[in-house]
Amino acid sequence: MAGNILSKIVKHKKQEVAAAKKKIPMSMLLAEIMKLPANRNFRDVFENNDFTIVGEIKKKSPSKGVIKSTVNIKNIVQTYEKAGIKALSIVTDKKFFDGNLEYIKEAKKHCSMPVLRKDFVIDEYQIYETRAARADAILLIAAILEKRELASFIRKARFLNVTPVVECISKEEIKKAAAAGAEIIGINARDLKTFKINLARVKTLVKYVPKDKFVMCESGINTPEDVDEIMVDAKIKGVLIGTMFMKAKGEKQIKDLAGQILNKYGH
Repeated sequence: MAGNILSKIVKHKKQEVAAAKKKIPMSMLLAEIMKLPANRNFRDVFENNDFTIVGEIKKKSPSKGVIKSTVNIKNIVQTYEKAGIKALSIVTDKKFFDGNLEYIKEAKKHCSMPVLRKDFVIDEYQIYETRAARADAILLIAAILEKRELASFIRKARFLNVTPVVECISKEEIKKAAAAGAEIIGINARDLKTFKINLARVKTLVKYVPKDKFVMCESGINTPEDVDEIMVDAKIKGVLIGTMFMKAKGEKQIKDLAGQILNKYGH
């Protein structure tokens, strides 16, 4: 199964999006978007900080199984914010990650952080859906989008004032993302086809990212020492951390873990 997890997810996502379009047509999304206040600026988190942690809410994954069976969104986001975390990522895929778009709306009620929607975006409809859910940023995965499609999705996201973050796992994908107009590039230490972690990939690939782009490391950060391993290049402006925080034993441990990282790199 491992070799085709990504294709299984994408196949199911097509069915999911088709069902969503019938349940909530584009006209309803547009009506909702028209009523919304301005978004928070996800890009500014990277622009205005030397280094940042993006704290993630993720209940389960194909590689880890159940990470946290129940989540109190209010408690988690407030703990993250108190710990010095500047931005939030919420995994919204239901079938494989037990996520929910409603978590974004709930999170934004209880914190001032910008929120990234992390999902498998394969259709323009999902970008409107993301804005309607009040997300401030959207993850676009280079591996599942053609170059022209990626460029179109980046433009559409910006039109809706949603910051696009493009995830890459190879030199070719970084080139594709840069050519498509990405400003924030997330290098994933996890191969989405096999779901195996390789932190060395981040160190290898960061040198291929153009100097005018922001770089974030995604996945594979299980200890503060893992951050030390990838921080070989000042170009890395942040790390996305989910499992380590979700498995932490309470608020104090989350603050301690985040503090270890931010005290070293957050100045």
